[in-house]
Amino acid sequence: MRITKRQLRIIIREAVGATTPETWASKHKGEVDYDEEGQKIIYLSKEDYPREEMVHEYLPGEWDFEDTYDESSWVIYTGEYHEEAGVWSDERDYEAGFKS
Repeated sequence: MRITKRQLRIIIREAVGATTPETWASKHKGEVDYDEEGQKIIYLSKEDYPREEMVHEYLPGEWDFEDTYDESSWVIYTGEYHEEAGVWSDERDYEAGFKS
């Protein structure tokens, strides 16, 4: 059985207790999505988190956030990118004839 780099990172994070975007979003009533560059982002409603300080208090240290253009919610940038956004998995590299 082969696993991708992305799957391995998720397994390691869960094993050491690090927060994944999905678990964090579920805990804080957020919605996970991808931006145009393939980065995993989370939307939080301003009804649940009306002040910037409230978001900052619960945000993991390496993540960033800002107001959405319509100011109805917060967008949280996780720094994680979808493998379809240009970073291939080991399996796809192998199938394409590339070796890392």
